[in-house]
Amino acid sequence: MNKINPCINKKIILAALIIVLLILIIAGCKGRRVSSDNGYNDKSKNTFSDYNTFSYFKPGDYRESISVDGRSRTYLLHVPSGYKALTPLPLVIAFHGFGGDGKSMAELSKLSALADKENFFVAYPDGFERSWNHGDGARPAVKENIDDVKFVRTLIETLEKKLEIDNARIFATGFSNGALMTERLGCELADVLAGIAPVSGSLPKKIASSCKPAKPVLFHLIYGVADPLSPYNGGTLKSDGGDVLSAKDTLSFWGKHNGCLSKKEEKLSLQVNDGTSVTKTVYHPCTGAGTVLYSIEGGGHAWPPSSPRLQPITGKSSKNIDATKVIWEFFKAHPKQ
Repeated sequence: MNKINPCINKKIILAALIIVLLILIIAGCKGRRVSSDNGYNDKSKNTFSDYNTFSYFKPGDYRESISVDGRSRTYLLHVPSGYKALTPLPLVIAFHGFGGDGKSMAELSKLSALADKENFFVAYPDGFERSWNHGDGARPAVKENIDDVKFVRTLIETLEKKLEIDNARIFATGFSNGALMTERLGCELADVLAGIAPVSGSLPKKIASSCKPAKPVLFHLIYGVADPLSPYNGGTLKSDGGDVLSAKDTLSFWGKHNGCLSKKEEKLSLQVNDGTSVTKTVYHPCTGAGTVLYSIEGGGHAWPPSSPRLQPITGKSSKNIDATKVIWEFFKAHPKQ
């Protein structure tokens, strides 16, 4: 009977141990997030290109980019603290106002903190030269005719490949120039979005004339009646030049599209005596999606209750409504029809 050479046996065991060690090292690297100096995770610094994306995106904040029409477009992504791979969650895309960026929108809206409590993803896109092409006016994105609708569609498609997203619960919200952008998205991305929630921005007239959404769109508008920059009663946007419908005409437009029959108004109870009050107008019943307007008497160009930095120019914010909370509660209750 032949005896096994003990030297060969040791070599086999050593080789097996080395293979196991290499597998563990590679698996650990694939699941690693790389933190950039600004506090966001930048996966572009990862040396592995074949990682499992569902296990790669752990809870936290990421700085991401995609290419659209040969241009690099960037965004921030917040993955909630309770996220577990293979569990579909809603997605909220939040658009900053003119002069802002994704980071400033995250700070203004505080959506990420709410996302951790309610378990949904948030994407904060960066506009072209800090602006959005809402279809009219003098903003850089409008002048350059940037295809922001294509950017958002590509962004959603990209995130659906990387995260488990509930495609019946994809929503868009935005402030000011970003609010106008969400209105345009409601017209042109109704096949993807369940709903939109603009704050301090109504429907651009140029977009309204050709707006034919493919499906009903949940609509939720918050607007300061005393807004000095984006007129509540419609007209020309200050420092922009684009024309918009009034808040009530915008509500009527979406109410008609959503098959709503009548409306009712309700004055909400005061939470704080700060010189503002809130009236809620609801279109009901609707054969399609819900349609709501919160009109803030005494309110200016703001995302309540956040205080504007330039209040003498923008007007007062209201402490009688929390835009982030009421928008999410509305979204949460209304998936895509």
